Amino acid sequence: MILIFLGDWRPTVIIAVSIPLSIFVSVILLSALGQTINIMTLGGLALAVGILVDDATVEIENIERNLAMGKEMKQAILDGAQQVAVPAFVSTLCICIVFVPMFFLTGVAKYLFVPLAEAVSFAMLASYLLSRTLIPTMVMFIMRGHEHRALEPTNVFRKIPAQIRALV
Repeated sequence: MILIFLGDWRPTVIIAVSIPLSIFVSVILLSALGQTINIMTLGGLALAVGILVDDATVEIENIERNLAMGKEMKQAILDGAQQVAVPAFVSTLCICIVFVPMFFLTGVAKYLFVPLAEAVSFAMLASYLLSRTLIPTMVMFIMRGHEHRALEPTNVFRKIPAQIRALV
C-alpha cells in the first residue's frame, strides 16, 4: 500500500526497513524490563505500526519536497530532517503521554495495560530516533542519482490534475 502512495520502490524500502527495526528495539527494551511477548504487547506493537509508517513517510516526503525546491541532496536531507524534527518529536511525545495514566493502574489492570503502554511508547521513541538517524542516511544512499524523481508526478494523487483535486 505504501508503494501505491509513494510511487517508487526506494522510499518504500526505506520505510519497510524502519518499521521492523522500531519494533525490534521495542521488543529488546520490553525484554530488558522483564516483559514477555503476549497479547497485550503484540496489541501495543500493532497499534504503533500505523504511526511508525507516518514517521518515516513524513521524513522522506519532506526531503523530496526540499529536493523539488532545487536543493542539493545533502542540503535537502539536512533541511528536510530539521524542518520536521520538532513537530515529529512533539507528536511522538503526545502519543506517549496518552499512555502515562496506565502506569498508575493497580491490580490486574496494571499487569494487562502497562506492557501495552510500554510497547507503544518504546516503538514510538525508537521510530523517532530512527527517523532522525537511519532514514536520512538511507535516503542519502538509496535516492542518490534520483533527485529528479521529486520533480515528477509518480503516485496516483500527484497525477490528478489540479482542477480535479480542487473539487475533491
